Amino acid sequence: MDPLSNHSLRIWIAEDEDELREALGKSLSREGREILLFADGKELLQHLKRDPVFDIIIADLLMPEVDGLQVLQESKACNPEGIVIIMTGYASLDTAIQAIRGGAYDYIRKPFKLDEIELVVKNAGEKIALVRENRRLLRRLKDTMEEIREIRKSPIPAPDAREARSSADLDQDLSEMDVLLKQMIPSDYDFKDREHREKTYQEIKKLIEYKKEGLLNEGEFFSMKNLLLKSLRP
Repeated sequence: MDPLSNHSLRIWIAEDEDELREALGKSLSREGREILLFADGKELLQHLKRDPVFDIIIADLLMPEVDGLQVLQESKACNPEGIVIIMTGYASLDTAIQAIRGGAYDYIRKPFKLDEIELVVKNAGEKIALVRENRRLLRRLKDTMEEIREIRKSPIPAPDAREARSSADLDQDLSEMDVLLKQMIPSDYDFKDREHREKTYQEIKKLIEYKKEGLLNEGEFFSMKNLLLKSLRP
């Protein structure tokens, strides 16, 4: 399963050495990735002005007119959440510090093996996927809180009205915590039975409490939730 779901990973490569640029493009090309190649940093920045949406930029440090550090600076200013990877055959401590301070995700020294940069791109893609998943879940939580507020405003329905509102949900009687938990658990999650459902609910309730107590930050909370659901999947 592609960690980026239905969203293609947009990878831009700026390298003035034709052979290496083509090799990188071919090596990194696979399903779920959109690769764009640029002959130098200037060409990439010209494209960036027209289309600021990218996920990963791989740029050589030394290029004519516009170098990798300029690409890093301009691309991060345009898209702060984009990931930039700097390549160089002339690595020095000063340039490495400049790149990292400028927000570079990684700093790769030439010569390198193509599978090495593939690993860096793979890790960057997983980071992007996690950020997207966290945002999606935060949106769901926001929708859930709105639903809870509406539940609080609504009068308690009579038994017959509650039966009329019944659906294919596991329970007809929805509490505020039920709503929250059902938003936290993917719609395709397959409960084995009622006992398994209750165990899953109880474990996620614990995570919610840890989050409320400040023992987990947002990233840790969603990562633990995903690990928990995998471990409890029947």
